[in-house]
Amino acid sequence: MPDYLARITVQDVPDEAVRAGMADALGATGDDHPETLPPTGTTVAFEVPGEAPDLATALDAAHRHAAEVLDGFVWEVEVDPR
Repeated sequence: MPDYLARITVQDVPDEAVRAGMADALGATGDDHPETLPPTGTTVAFEVPGEAPDLATALDAAHRHAAEVLDGFVWEVEVDPR
């Protein structure tokens, strides 16, 4: 099955503990967060790898996964096939 990399961007991540929990729950292999999150929250983009037979299936899977993990947060998903 071809691999893909989903970039899941989450708005208003309140602190480092929440960011770390999101990264773990998403299975992220990386993210682009600042060294310390400000107390007002910040936007973090997580890199989440996955497998799917085609781009449409990958996009659907990434959206479902984000919806399960990020309930209550504003997020968006982009998928790049590898």
